[in-house]
Amino acid sequence: MKASRLAIVLSCFGVFCASSAFAQSRCESLFSSEYALKGRVEVESTALQGPKAEDFAKTLVEIESLLSPLEIPSQSKVRVGTAFRASSFNAENFEIYVGLRPDSMGKVHPKINQTTLAHEYGHAIFEHNLLKDLESYKGIKEDALTLEKRLQEKVEEAKQLAYRSQVTFHNKEKKAELENLAIDKAYEAKAMSEKLHSMRRYWLIRSAHHELFADTIALVMTRDPKAVSDLLTSREKDAKVKEHSSNDINMRDFSDGRHHLNEQRWEKEHGLFSGFLGDVYYAFLPARWELWKITKNKIKSDNYRKALPYKVFSILERNLSESFGKDPQTLGNGFKDLRKMNQQIIEDFRREL
Repeated sequence: MKASRLAIVLSCFGVFCASSAFAQSRCESLFSSEYALKGRVEVESTALQGPKAEDFAKTLVEIESLLSPLEIPSQSKVRVGTAFRASSFNAENFEIYVGLRPDSMGKVHPKINQTTLAHEYGHAIFEHNLLKDLESYKGIKEDALTLEKRLQEKVEEAKQLAYRSQVTFHNKEKKAELENLAIDKAYEAKAMSEKLHSMRRYWLIRSAHHELFADTIALVMTRDPKAVSDLLTSREKDAKVKEHSSNDINMRDFSDGRHHLNEQRWEKEHGLFSGFLGDVYYAFLPARWELWKITKNKIKSDNYRKALPYKVFSILERNLSESFGKDPQTLGNGFKDLRKMNQQIIEDFRREL
């Protein structure tokens, strides 16, 4: 009975081999690579058919010239490989992975891979400056990472105690003691898991703001509202996507807001995609559309372009701070008041950009 109760408790949370929700990990390159920017940029041997390391380095330098007074995340390192869908930013060690867009998605100019870099580097910029400026976020992140580590340790303790109880055959008292200890540890882990789940409501909100800022950096670098959409579109697969559908608007074309059917689609379905499924990209589509409406006639100006990243960052940081000040139990899954959150960002964009 006790062993079966232990199994039930342990099965309540699948964290035995789970990767952190608050950071990502990667494998190391095994073969000779091409480097640039004093080693900050590495192009793996398997990706040398794409842009050179110096091309990616030039993109970093260009983006950094547009950031002041934001701080440059100089600790960031960029690794370029061939796993396009694995492109990512690691929020723990600030490493960036850029996967080359495969020809199977439709042949395009190799410079499109610079959009991937701009987006992922945008995450590094946002994370670095949030940690520098926003104490509430810094505290939430530290608490979450600490709790994740403790949870993994507690689960491992419960597993070890359960195993020891299972291989104890001749001492019934010892076996029962081990089973009880394992159950206690499992319940402690369950409580930690529930607390961590509550904190992840903050993390979803943070991630949606992250994605909006990262897309903004891609927009600022390219001056092209379709830069992210062109990067993500697969000619064969997405040729069948219905216009104005949820899949269509989630390609993150900043100019999609020109059509009322796209706005109607978001109004109809954001509760499902973000509110229920936790889609951090779908969450702030209206804010992206409004950003392009405001900037499209100004972004040709170099001075305006240089001012934009800091202004957008300041707006998003302020809105994040308001969310972090709320009890997580009032946030639903993180996107309970998504329409209101978009509207606040849009009003700030209109007033400050």
